[in-house]
Amino acid sequence: MEKTLSSDKDWRNYEKQIFNNLGQKFPGCSITFDDSIFGIFSKTDRQIDISIRGELAGNKILGVVDCKYYSKKIDVKAVESFLGMLEDLNANIGIMITNDGYSQAAINRASVKNLKLEIVKIEELALLEVDVDEIINQKILNLRLSKFEFFKRLKENWSQFDEVNSSYAKRLITFKEGFANTEFYAFKNSIKESARIFRDFAELSKVTIRIPANKQDESTNWREEKRVYECSVTRTELESFLQLDFWELRQDIKKWRKEFLENTTYTKQSVIDFANKYITSKKV
Repeated sequence: MEKTLSSDKDWRNYEKQIFNNLGQKFPGCSITFDDSIFGIFSKTDRQIDISIRGELAGNKILGVVDCKYYSKKIDVKAVESFLGMLEDLNANIGIMITNDGYSQAAINRASVKNLKLEIVKIEELALLEVDVDEIINQKILNLRLSKFEFFKRLKENWSQFDEVNSSYAKRLITFKEGFANTEFYAFKNSIKESARIFRDFAELSKVTIRIPANKQDESTNWREEKRVYECSVTRTELESFLQLDFWELRQDIKKWRKEFLENTTYTKQSVIDFANKYITSKKV
């Protein structure tokens, strides 16, 4: 059950305190009081105390803040109701602000893998930590294999993604000229981007990637020859080659960086060995 502050002045001070703290936590984001967002499942406008829109570390976010002034501690029922709203709005950050504390059960219920939900007392708001890696992880864990999300994710990740010549039905990803300038980098990028898309979409079992690049070696008399390199590989094959588990890497962006992006054990020869097995090319 909610209660109101004693006067409009008290309420404005309460809002101002919240606004100032959120502005520091989410720099460059748009913070709106008394917002209204149309629900995906409810098909109705949902009243929002405060919304946060913008980007953190290049990732778009939608945060929903519930800052009601409660007459009792936040309980499990209140958290579950708020979680339902966050799902309806496809928000990736939720913050419940309370003046009177919260139950341990409420904190336990707020611990969900695919969403950042914080319950804080008004006086603790300044101490709220915004973990960008956690937000990125939540975004990845929320991805589901569909034509819309598949293409949306590819466009978010790569400006050189060629949507026109790609196919969701064939699980074909095509890149524009300039994504890789040489044959070797076409090989490397094929491995890297295959791994990334397998990490992003747990349901994806096979992918084909096409990358245009230049070949220049003895076979071309050292003249630049434009070719298209096509890599077709299954999740199991790539995991076996890299000795990695994409499901595990999907759970933790830090682990993805350490075990894949920052891994120095992949040699030039290993990349060539992969290409000999999984990549073909043709002159254009």
